[in-house]
Parts: sequence; structure tokens; C-alpha cells
Amino acid sequence: MSDPDLRKVVDSLPALASLHGLHLIPASVGSTGPHAVLSEAIYDCPAFARLAADCGARILYWDVEHFDAGEFTDSPALQASSSHPLAGTPAPPPGRQSSGLLAAAKRHDGDVEKVQVAFVIDGVIHTWTATAPWAEQLHEQWEAHLDTHRAPVQPLYQERAEPDPVEAARIAAQLRTMPAVIRGSFSQRHDLAAATFPPADGQNEWDHRRLLRSALSLAHQAIQDDADHAYQEIEQHLDDTAAQLLRQNILNDAYDAPARRIVTTDFLTELTGGHKPKTRTVTLLLGRPAIKEFITAQKSAVPAPAQSALPL
Repeated sequence: MSDPDLRKVVDSLPALASLHGLHLIPASVGSTGPHAVLSEAIYDCPAFARLAADCGARILYWDVEHFDAGEFTDSPALQASSSHPLAGTPAPPPGRQSSGLLAAAKRHDGDVEKVQVAFVIDGVIHTWTATAPWAEQLHEQWEAHLDTHRAPVQPLYQERAEPDPVEAARIAAQLRTMPAVIRGSFSQRHDLAAATFPPADGQNEWDHRRLLRSALSLAHQAIQDDADHAYQEIEQHLDDTAAQLLRQNILNDAYDAPARRIVTTDFLTELTGGHKPKTRTVTLLLGRPAIKEFITAQKSAVPAPAQSALPL
């Protein structure tokens, strides 16, 4: 199987989950308990989602890691070794090894590095993981580099403080109400958060990226919760929503089933502040008696195409 475009995989996950009636939840995928790892060489993401539905799963968990060039290149060993090696280690040619790693890392800054999807059936966690080939190569080169410059690195990484949970929650609360964030794909939300919340003067960029990642994780879950709540309300009051759809003449110019589904999806997305509906909600809404009556009347009002006269 060819290497997947991980950004496309991430952006397609909500539609895949909706197609198979699965509830998509962003969450860290653990490995405690019985665990089945499905090979990326055999399954692609659509096949994994289909398998989850066929097995009777209702929830699909996903976890996405974006490559952080700042975190990767913040290692003092990586930064310093291009100019001078550590005492007692052989000196590489000036700048060759670490400069190449720095340049390669910066080219991939913000790219999707890893995607993990999982479902649970009968207490067994089934996972599918895809890692970008370039990321594997970078980390292999990094490990080789650490063989020479390992001593001072780990203690310095351990000194990094965890993101402030209060600040992460504050940012997440703002992100969950932004229409562009609500409507955006996972990768688009990442870009919008970085543009909307730049680091403060003097703030360490690596620490700021970790803060944004924590805030985005909270925002993803909050947006999903908001969408679930909004559509639960709609499904409990389908007749009222159908009446509103007809009052606004949304279906007047939609003369076939695909067109009706498109305009109804747009209507529900706007009604909920940007949350796209699941397939089932659209189907339930279009099946209400008032809308079926409207569609029947609409079909009967459309004149049949005129028959062209044949020449004598």
C-alpha cells in the first residue's frame, strides 16, 4: 500500500465516521489491556473505519500529532554540535550533520507527523497508526545524532514545564466559539490557533506550541460536545426544525434528492453555528411528514418535458 497523505487522512476522518454512523472523539489512544494493532500495510483509514462499523463499534477515537520543528531543533546538542562538539566526542565536519537535520525539520514544521485511530470491541482496543515516512527518517537521524550528543539532552528536556492548564482552557474557550475554527478541518484549526494566539514577547516558542496543542485538544473535544448537544436538540424537535426549513424556502429550488441533502446540510450547519450534521440527522429531517408532503407537491408541480414534434 502506498504511503498515505496524512493531512488528507485527518481531513477525511469526520466524513468517514459519519458515513459509517460512528461517533468521532479526539482522544489519546492508550495501550492498556488487550490490544490489536492493525497493519497499515493491509488496511487504509477507510477500510479501518468500515471494519469498526462492521464489528459493531459506535465510537471511533483519533489522535493526531503535528510535527513541531521548534521542539525538534531546541535540543542544545543539535544546536551546538554544528559549531563545536561536546568534550570527549569526535568532531563531525563543521555543520554537516546537525545543519542538515535543522533544515529538514524546518521544512516539515506543522506537517501531520502521525495519525492514530482506534475503536474498542469486547474490551479489546483495535488501533490503526500511520506515520509520515519523512518523520521516521528524521527521528532515525536524530537517534544516530544522540549517540554522540546524548549526555546533556535528557536532563534539559526534563526541566520543561507542562503547559499552564488554566491558560490552555482560556484559549480553548475562545477557539470553540470561533466560526472559522468550528467549520475548519483539524489542520485548519491548528493553523488558525497559531495565527490567532501568537507567543507573547519573550515567551519561549516551544513552550507556546505545547500550550497551543493542549488548548486545541480541549477545543476539539468541546466543539464535538457542542455539536452533539446541538443535534440531540434538533433530533428531539424534528418537526419544529422541518417547519423552520420550509418557512425559509430552503428546498424551493432543490428538485432532486442530492440537491435537497446539500441545501439541508448547509441549513443545519448554519443553524448550529457551523457544526456539520451527521448523515442520520439529515435523513431524519427530510423524512418528516411536512417535508415529504412538500416534496410530493413539488414533484407534481414540475411540468413534464415537452415532446418535440417529429418531422413528417
